[in-house]
Amino acid sequence: MDSTHPSQWLEAQHRQIDEGLKAALRGSASDAVLADALRLLQEHIHLEEAVLFPPLERAGLSMPIFVMQREHGQMWPLIETLLASGAAAAHEPGRELFQMLQIHNPKEEQILYRAADQLPQQTEDGALLRALQDARMPAGWACAMAPR
Repeated sequence: MDSTHPSQWLEAQHRQIDEGLKAALRGSASDAVLADALRLLQEHIHLEEAVLFPPLERAGLSMPIFVMQREHGQMWPLIETLLASGAAAAHEPGRELFQMLQIHNPKEEQILYRAADQLPQQTEDGALLRALQDARMPAGWACAMAPR
């Protein structure tokens, strides 16, 4: 994913995740394709919560971040269900997750990603984009508002 701004890089991940889920819902995806899309979604959520959200919160965007974290927490059990069940059983939870993403992603892209592109650490030296690209999700990590 070649990009110069966090928004471009993160939006490309959104499209990649959407394509994997759509293929599973059409019945044209293997378990591996679905699992790859779901793992990318988990990693994407980790990047947002661990790397992107802290500087945005310091910039005064606490409420939009809270909303995104709450929605991540609603998605997390669906992701885990789909990872456990595979493509053959993906229709209902997959459809629900895909619909949630179609509402969630535009808000994130229009508000948080645009703000991220304007953060001083991004505009001065691209540090935020590099941090997003370099971050790795620790084993067993779950989003902040995942049901426990």
